Amino acid sequence: MASSQCGHGTVKPATHFDAEVDAAALRKAMKGIGTDEAAIINIVSNRSNAQRQDIRLKFKLLYGRDLMADLHSELGGHLRTLVLALMEPKAIYDAQCLRNAMKGIGTNENVLIEILCTRTNQEIRDIVAAYKTAFHGRDLEKD
Repeated sequence: MASSQCGHGTVKPATHFDAEVDAAALRKAMKGIGTDEAAIINIVSNRSNAQRQDIRLKFKLLYGRDLMADLHSELGGHLRTLVLALMEPKAIYDAQCLRNAMKGIGTNENVLIEILCTRTNQEIRDIVAAYKTAFHGRDLEKD
């Protein structure tokens, strides 16, 4: 893979995207007994991160519910981990990965390198701000 592509997703924005339609489909997939995991996977894996953020907002506006909380309660195991990670804004996800790589004994330098060396200056500024917010004022550079 070329270095210019490292760390950047391959999912392109869906054409004819409608956040309201997707939010309704996700609600239907999780409402009642059982969960239509295939429907959730189809939507989440075929929308760009920006589109997934629009879906989160529309879901809250339409149903008064937190999509992340609903997905957490409806899914389990590795699928839950994957779907919730995909639903996070990029800067928040990167901040969480950096925190996990640095906390505890030892540091996972590969994660630090992958994120910090493949993001633009603006993306790094966004990560620093997200880190401070997500981790209650902690400073990424000091950690």
